[in-house]
Amino acid sequence: MRRRDLLKLAGGAAAVAAAPGLVRAQGAPAPAVRLPKLDVSPDRVIRTVVGLRPYRPAGFVVAAERLTRRKTVVHNYGHGGCGITLSWGTAALAVTEALGATDETRWAVMGAGVNGLTTALMLLRRGFEVTIYAEDLPPYTTSNIAAAVWGPATIYDEASVSDAFMAQFVYAARYAQRTFQHYVNDPSYGVRWIDEYYLQRRVRSGPGEPPPEGADLYPGSHGYRDPDRWFGFPSVLARKTLMIDPDIYLRALMRDVENAGGRIVRRRFESIEDVERLDERAVMNCTGLGSRALFGDEAMIPVQGQLTMLLPQPEINYGYVTGTDQGTLYMFPRQSGIVLGGTHKRGEFSTDVDWSERDRMLAGHAALANRIGA
Repeated sequence: MRRRDLLKLAGGAAAVAAAPGLVRAQGAPAPAVRLPKLDVSPDRVIRTVVGLRPYRPAGFVVAAERLTRRKTVVHNYGHGGCGITLSWGTAALAVTEALGATDETRWAVMGAGVNGLTTALMLLRRGFEVTIYAEDLPPYTTSNIAAAVWGPATIYDEASVSDAFMAQFVYAARYAQRTFQHYVNDPSYGVRWIDEYYLQRRVRSGPGEPPPEGADLYPGSHGYRDPDRWFGFPSVLARKTLMIDPDIYLRALMRDVENAGGRIVRRRFESIEDVERLDERAVMNCTGLGSRALFGDEAMIPVQGQLTMLLPQPEINYGYVTGTDQGTLYMFPRQSGIVLGGTHKRGEFSTDVDWSERDRMLAGHAALANRIGA
């Protein structure tokens, strides 16, 4: 989705902010909101990483094709910036495609990122025999380099999608969000609810459209136009969101796959011939950006993202997204550290760290910390 900025992430922010009863009456007293202050000292940086989002303007691909006379491939790739967000939903769509495409009971799953693991687990729960083939395993997958807050973003271009895709997208978003809710009470999966704030530098002129996936997926939403209370921002959307810690979550998925009888084999795929040589006649393609070369999908382009991680701050139980003159900034807390991000470079294949971008993030988040934190 071509978002004009991340403040429209998951949609509906303007609509909520302008909803009746959510903006306090002028002159009514209200105490300023106090949040724990984020410490963005440079000596608290533990690492900076770069990942490539597998983005398609027309959205993700979940579809079956006959690769050879004896081999069927079901594709599940192209999730942009929300591979974790949509994982359970697109896996459900892919398994439905699989059931309609072949009677084979042995499946090869290509890729061990979040979508490969999730799809493999759903196949195993259906009683299929599953082997995952992947060159990289967690924690060395693209899925580990993700902010992993629940919310569709960088997923499609609004002018490029079909009605059929939008039906898939809405189903996937709703299915996935409901499924993640069931993991909140088990700390071994690293899923929890946090407070999230969209800090907008200007008040929108009117209500926006609700998100296509449904406003009910964003509980506790309240919009405010009260800069004296909300860190000097003229418009703020506050709501609850699901935070998924990928370092914990992906290990848990691997455990679940192995406990369900799945096998994981290290293998590199360099060409379509490598896919054809697999023993299994049914293949689930969850290779993400690798689908561009393996299956000739030239519509797939990378969107580079860079994250800087800070030492953990257990008292930070909130996240935020905002825009600045220098670009977007977002912060989300994990158990293993604080995630600072905001980089979206379309068409950039490099995974080298941009140190000037790291400096931008540190300076921008430090300024926000002084503005927000008590």
